[in-house]
Amino acid sequence: MGELVTVRIQAPPPSATVTAVPYETILAHPEQYFQAADIVWVMAASAMVFLMVPALSLIYAGLSNRSFAMTMFRLPLMTAAVVGLEWVLWGYSLTFTDGHLASKWYGGETRANVLVDAVARPIAVGNGDGAVIPELLFVLYEGMFASFTAAIVCGGIVHRARPARFLIFITFWSVLVYCPVARWTWHRSGWSNRLGILDFAGGTPVHITSGTTVAAFAIFYDFEISNMSLLKYSRNLLCRIWKRIVHNLSLIWVLAKGCFQVLYVLIWGGDWQTLEFGSFDPGRTPDAGEFEPYSNTYLVLGTALLWFGWAGFNGGSALGANLRAVSAWLSTHTAACAGGVTGMVWQWNEKLLDADKRKPFTERSREQRHSDLTVISFCDGAIAGMVAITPGSGFVPVWSAVVFGIVAAIFVGLVKKESAALLRHDKLHVFAVHAGAGLVGMCLTGVFADSVTIGLDGHSTLPNPEYSKGRRLGYQLADVLAAVGYTFFMTISILNFMKFSVFVFKRCLDPTTTLEAATGYYIRKQDGSLEMEEAGEPKEGVGAKPRPRIRPFVDDLQATESQRWREEFVPSTITADGTAAADGNQQAPTPDETQGGAATVAPPA
Repeated sequence: MGELVTVRIQAPPPSATVTAVPYETILAHPEQYFQAADIVWVMAASAMVFLMVPALSLIYAGLSNRSFAMTMFRLPLMTAAVVGLEWVLWGYSLTFTDGHLASKWYGGETRANVLVDAVARPIAVGNGDGAVIPELLFVLYEGMFASFTAAIVCGGIVHRARPARFLIFITFWSVLVYCPVARWTWHRSGWSNRLGILDFAGGTPVHITSGTTVAAFAIFYDFEISNMSLLKYSRNLLCRIWKRIVHNLSLIWVLAKGCFQVLYVLIWGGDWQTLEFGSFDPGRTPDAGEFEPYSNTYLVLGTALLWFGWAGFNGGSALGANLRAVSAWLSTHTAACAGGVTGMVWQWNEKLLDADKRKPFTERSREQRHSDLTVISFCDGAIAGMVAITPGSGFVPVWSAVVFGIVAAIFVGLVKKESAALLRHDKLHVFAVHAGAGLVGMCLTGVFADSVTIGLDGHSTLPNPEYSKGRRLGYQLADVLAAVGYTFFMTISILNFMKFSVFVFKRCLDPTTTLEAATGYYIRKQDGSLEMEEAGEPKEGVGAKPRPRIRPFVDDLQATESQRWREEFVPSTITADGTAAADGNQQAPTPDETQGGAATVAPPA
């Protein structure tokens, strides 16, 4: 017999029965068919998920430099509003209603468009044998997920696209990417759901898709400004990937050789002074100082709000007030703690190994540099832990959340180094944090899934219990790869479609416009105007610095944002010779403020 515990037994509730009831009866008396506690909890969880959107605004504004901070502060909320409206109009119908197409990629019930008839139909939780919630509440909760996912993608456009064009892009993206992926993950007719793939709160449709979209955006922008053909750029990208592979293999060889020599001395004896670990040139990795964060205070505050909101993100996915929701919430908190501590230790290790004492931040000491990076590493580690536990929070025991947090933080730290070299335009490391940690979470969920944890809500069971851990892990990885491939292809397709639309629009205005003229390179002159570059490689004078090249579709906005920031926030006076003189409390502009182009000051009246 197992352990005996003392418990106070409450009066047994009325037994639940499954029966067919006219929909009009439910509309007339909904209180008789739904539990008030479940409704209150899911409503509170929906509000907590919405709070994660302004939390992203603070994080992105804090990680951006000051010339683009205001744009990143407001853009996630604007994106959430656009996608939220789209979700009510047709997003929910495409994602969660029964479809009429053989492919089952989209729903098609017209009653759910604009929520004309989506009020009190019961949405079954789990296997359908437990509690139910009204459809209107389900629409509210899942709509917050769609808005938050789109807000994550905002981190990929720092100095890369105008907000209006991004909002157009995200409108297409939510229909063509998020809705199909969410449907195949959570709807009963989705291929991933029918295979028994475990994703409790959105590891694939939320984090894998958003991170992959940012990576596709970075590659697309890099190709646009490279002035190379597609074949040449592909060859260049493959060469860069191969160099990183050789770099990492060389590092592994040096470390393995050193460990073997140490073990040889410890086991068979020997002189420690004869050890030769060899030398290793780590090569140049883009340094964090090249993109100085605007405010660590914003970053910490945003992470704290995100931490709080993630309780509703994962805990609310139980769709009821039960013990499984508690387990998901506690697992999320545990993974965040483990990831944050691991991130701090990771940065302290970097500090010990930083022998060259470089000062990438202008006029900053080495100690201050590591202090700032420790804060960033802690926040990245905490967020990575929460991202990793998202797909498994309702499937794995609480103790395993420690493994999720530690492994995710280490993996994200490694991926950030590689993405800094390969995805140079993903300045905020959205791909590393969300796609990297999402991959870790999906794989570990297949390893640690536990039927006891799943059954804490009183009715759910482990799908396909006959699967071995290896087979379930393979299915989890296949789901991730499918989402990465589909998201990358559709994102590149949307961006090219928008690029071609710019050409068609310009062609309608001017029939003589060619594709090269509509999408070719432009040169920003000192007065801020644009001049068309001739075909071929940009011509530079002897000893001249490369001039910034700007395309109409993906504009480098750093110069214009810096000028706007100066005009709105930096008071200055005009001296007699027509130059701007800062007042006593004004600091000199940082390199990030003037990188996008030379600032001009109007002459005195």
